[in-house]
Amino acid sequence: MSSEIFVEIESLAPGGDAVGRQCGAPGGGGGGGDGEETDGRVTFVPLAAPGERVRARVVRAQGRVAWAELVAIDRPGPERVTPPCPLFGACGGCQWQHVSIAAQHAAKKVIVERALGIAIGPVIAASQPFGYRDRAKLAVGAGGAVGFRARRSHDVVDVPACPLFSPRLARALPAVRALGARLPVGAEIDAQAGAEGVCIDVAKVDGAGAAHARREWDRLHAGGVVGLSLAGKPTHGRAAVDAAEPGSPPLPASASGFAQVGHQSNAALVAAVLEAVGEAPGNVVELYAGSGNFTRHLIGRATAVRAVEADPAAVERGRSAVPAATWVLGARDRTLPDGWPIDLVLLDPPREGADAANLAVAEKARSRIVYVSCDPQTLSRDARRITAAGFRLVHAVALDLMPHTHHVEVVATFSATSRA
Repeated sequence: MSSEIFVEIESLAPGGDAVGRQCGAPGGGGGGGDGEETDGRVTFVPLAAPGERVRARVVRAQGRVAWAELVAIDRPGPERVTPPCPLFGACGGCQWQHVSIAAQHAAKKVIVERALGIAIGPVIAASQPFGYRDRAKLAVGAGGAVGFRARRSHDVVDVPACPLFSPRLARALPAVRALGARLPVGAEIDAQAGAEGVCIDVAKVDGAGAAHARREWDRLHAGGVVGLSLAGKPTHGRAAVDAAEPGSPPLPASASGFAQVGHQSNAALVAAVLEAVGEAPGNVVELYAGSGNFTRHLIGRATAVRAVEADPAAVERGRSAVPAATWVLGARDRTLPDGWPIDLVLLDPPREGADAANLAVAEKARSRIVYVSCDPQTLSRDARRITAAGFRLVHAVALDLMPHTHHVEVVATFSATSRA
């Protein structure tokens, strides 16, 4: 299917496309190529902006919904801006660089409100629009290309520079790219910047690729890399760097583990979580605790903190950074002491949301559940289970941790006051 149609773009949609309704075909025809009616069909068009009339080529259709590729802008919208990155549109790292930050925030607010069914305040700008990324996953492609996956493709776009990278990540990029250019196609390099420099993890390489990475250590170190690991196993330098926001307790982060995208945006997220937790939360169970991003702040407020995490390496880092918490390796033991009263549960699951076992623990909270989500749709699904257990969604705040992408973070608070 490759028919061209006009689309009146209404808004930005979850997943990164713009969405609108078909309003006819070029030349005045009403058909879309297979006899179907084009007028009014909901159509998703990447790289379009709200308020625009665009010409698009339909690539897939199902019922009254179609997906298309942008061909031309018939009438520009008021929120369209010039993307500063010359790779935008080809590189899949950003989806909304062509749209004003105000329009991005408005779209994220609507996406969260529709997912949760409640009104929220304005989206919080957690960092500056550019230079905020302390983390990146780079891929190695054909011809020595080192960069991000292309939009809707497994091909690799060579990225000599990225305007989203923080200064400390950007400084190490030339050395990392030089290593990647000599690794086999398909190799991946995770990078994590911190106060000491940048740690990298090289994965999906054979023995020869691993040996080459080890030989390049001196050049990497001279270029700002302070730690090298292979498939999660440290080999040279530091195993982790301090990714803490300014003025906060240390936060060890490895290249192969999980950390928030940047220390500035994480500061805003921590502030939102602590506001939801309150000054005296009592006994707290923290699920999906990672290396202690929130744990290190809970210790000064809670009566006691039990931090549950399934990644053994993250638990090890967490115990080192926050020894005052009781750490539980969730992959082996999700249970809690019999009779130990849980006042508040804080959980920060991955994009796919919380699993049944962790939700069952969360529902034991006597006061509140604070749920940190990077996907409003999976949060909506889990919220239905939480409310079915007798909790009430009383507050939610949305944060823009990753400008120019469709990603939005939500901190949702559920109260147990309505439970029998």
